[in-house]
Amino acid sequence: MSLSIKFVLANKDKKKDAEHPIMLRIIIDRKNQLVSTKKVSRQEHWLSKEQQVSRSHPRHKEINLLLRTIISELDFLIISEGKKGKRPTFDEVKALVRGLTGGNSEPESKSLYTLFEDHIGTLTQQNRIGYADTFKFTLSSLKGFTQNKDRDLLSINIGFLTRYESYLVERGCAITTRSVYLRTFRTLWKAAIKDKFCPENHYPFKDFAFGKYNNPRTKKRAIQKTQIELIANMVIAPEKDTLINSRNYFLFSFYCRGINFTDLASLKWDNIVDDELQYVRSKTKEEFRFKLHPSALEILAYYKDLKGNSDAGYIFPILYKRHDTPQSIRYRKQKVRTRVNKDLQELGASLGIQKNLTTYVARHSYATTLRRNGVSKENIGRSLGHDSLKTTDIYLEDIGDPILDDLINSTL
Repeated sequence: MSLSIKFVLANKDKKKDAEHPIMLRIIIDRKNQLVSTKKVSRQEHWLSKEQQVSRSHPRHKEINLLLRTIISELDFLIISEGKKGKRPTFDEVKALVRGLTGGNSEPESKSLYTLFEDHIGTLTQQNRIGYADTFKFTLSSLKGFTQNKDRDLLSINIGFLTRYESYLVERGCAITTRSVYLRTFRTLWKAAIKDKFCPENHYPFKDFAFGKYNNPRTKKRAIQKTQIELIANMVIAPEKDTLINSRNYFLFSFYCRGINFTDLASLKWDNIVDDELQYVRSKTKEEFRFKLHPSALEILAYYKDLKGNSDAGYIFPILYKRHDTPQSIRYRKQKVRTRVNKDLQELGASLGIQKNLTTYVARHSYATTLRRNGVSKENIGRSLGHDSLKTTDIYLEDIGDPILDDLINSTL
């Protein structure tokens, strides 16, 4: 069982003059965690190979002494535990570092922005890019609310949260967006208490009315099967290849049980076996396997020998060999999805479809079409990968239940 340590900068800001937290990365059996040294450095002052800051850093003596002390004490801890046939744990290494940096003293206050940025840095180092982005977006929202003026955690109370909520409402944020921001903020606060950056008794979320954000309702996004057919039959000039791709991605999702764009972009030809699609959903890690609809097979045939196809074995021309890191893959998917949604909006408008078309509309439309044709909620839930009927009920409440609508309207 291996253990290694290394100092790294948390790349929280790409600005040239930005200061980055100096973190100690602990790797035990290929799993890694970060602990803050409570020191910062600009990129230009950081010497990665030497594991210290350069002499041009205004506090280089103080910082380098601390870094050397941390390494020396950790080496002693590792040797001491090794003689006992043991190996330090993540918690033991973190406790030692926090003891040397003052982290084991009375709970200290830490600024709001720094708390977010350190957490984002940790998630980024762990290649949890999507989750890190959620915290980035929440921080950006909070910066807008506070007018770029950082706040001490101890100064934040229920009044702050209530005013922040009002700010989001006034800016026209949907309840789902507000739910993400506020739940992310709450998650970070709990982490701050756990890491002793804030006392346990200072928890403003205790008195915040969170009920309406637990299961926020989304707008009905589904379109009718006749409108799906309009999209499928629309004549698009061959030279408009991006529009053709956008249409194909939408239709493939609809005909493949509402597969989301992230999973669609990750499909490789190896996922197609005997006209069946086999893949693992990235969000839930659930395995899907089903026979492909004839329309989906037609779309696959279009891409089989298409010029400009992915050079990395992907079915659709979205990801290529150059997208070789989790971050580059995620950003590429985001970029393409943004373009696809823009194409779908234009396509929908040209066909007289009033609803705002996005890649997610295909998933809602799939479920609605099944329900309208009498498919049970249980089977709809199974096909969508829901783990309980309750989840399916919530989903159908969001998209509407056409069978119930028809029953009520025909009865009145």
